[in-house]
This record gives sequence, structure tokens and C-alpha cells, in this order.
Amino acid sequence: MTEQESISVFLVCEDQLECAGMIALLSNDRGISIVGNTPSVATAQRMTSTLRPNVVLCSERSLSHQTISLAERLAAQSEESNPIHLIVLLPSLDDQDIELLRIDRCIVLDRHMSSAELVAAIRVTAAGYLPVRSDLAGSLARASVSLKGASGAAGKQVLNLTKRERRVFELMIQGLSNPEIAAALNVAESTVKSHVQGILNKLDLRDRIQAVIYAYEAGLVPRSLQLAEGRTPAHC
Repeated sequence: MTEQESISVFLVCEDQLECAGMIALLSNDRGISIVGNTPSVATAQRMTSTLRPNVVLCSERSLSHQTISLAERLAAQSEESNPIHLIVLLPSLDDQDIELLRIDRCIVLDRHMSSAELVAAIRVTAAGYLPVRSDLAGSLARASVSLKGASGAAGKQVLNLTKRERRVFELMIQGLSNPEIAAALNVAESTVKSHVQGILNKLDLRDRIQAVIYAYEAGLVPRSLQLAEGRTPAHC
């Protein structure tokens, strides 16, 4: 998508008043066009396959199995040259909702975000980046990490990392960027980039967001740990 093209958005929102508000908000932005809306996730699965919007924006009071199915279908239909991104707005986040982040091009954000934040999230998502909820990033990325605590098959994969890769991995899932990791380890940033790519390849992960989720599921991040809002997983 070029800068001149508008971002096509399809809305899924069961609350008619909320839907009308989002339509009014997004229609005022010249860079965004609303191509359709529905209160039904099941209907959205049919309509998006025909309309193929850049972004599907789904607002829910709680995560439904139909939404997970929608995310999986959009990921299967998506093409590298014409990707379909799904933004799911939820009022809160629990362990079950983490499943959404395992699906390609799926983002979970705060249902109570401001108008400006919503527009920014749509733009960032359509550009191919992954905005992350601060409460999710805080509980996953900043938690105390113990690689020795890894369990099951995931634990065995972690043990295949070299000593230096394990240290880089620890810092990655605490949310440090490549320059910050380089400074912490007193090495060149290019060296860190090489380690990060090696870690992703060995663990069969796509990006840093998946690395955080992997650490969470492997038991590297205590589920019960409650943390204040903090840094998000870095993209570089």
C-alpha cells in the first residue's frame, strides 16, 4: 500500500452506538475509508473475503471463539502483497486472549483507547507494524526471566541456544531494543542483530512479539506476576 492510498477498514461491532461513533471518527480521516460494517463476527467472515480490507477492526466486551476463528481465516486468506490485519479491541486481557497474538497479523488493543490512539493504531497496523497493549507488554516482557525454568519441548529448544544467545534472549523478552542490548553486553549492534536472528531461527519464531509469547508459554515469565505498565517489546 502506498502513502497515497487510503486504508480500507471493515468494522465489526455489536454495539450500534459505538459503531456509529467509530464510523464518524474514522470517516473524518482522509487517509482511512470505511468499506463496511456488521454487528456479527460470523457475517464478517463472509464479507471480508469479498471486500478484502486492509484492516478489520473488531470491538468486543469479551473474546469469542468466533473472533479467534475470524483471525485464523483472515491469516489464511492474507497475502504478502495484500495482507489483511485484524485489530481486536478488548476491555481487559487474560491468559486465553494470548491465543490471538499467536495468529499472524492479529493485534489486541485496549477497547477504551482514545480516538487519536485508535487512528494511530490503524495506521501503524496497516503499515505492517505490531502495536502492543502496555498491560500485555508489561506482564510478558518486563517480568523476571529464568531460562532454567523453561518447560517441555520449549525448554529443550531454549537449551539449544548458546550462552550468549540465551543472554540476548533474556534481554529481548524484557523489552530491550538492539541498541540497548548492545550497550548492556558491550558489543556491536550488528552482533546483537545477528544473535537475534539466530534466536528467532532456532526457536522457529517470526518476530519479537512471538518471542515474548513463546517465553510466556514456556514458563519463562511467571503468569501470576503483576507488574505496572512499562516498556513494550522493541522492533529493532
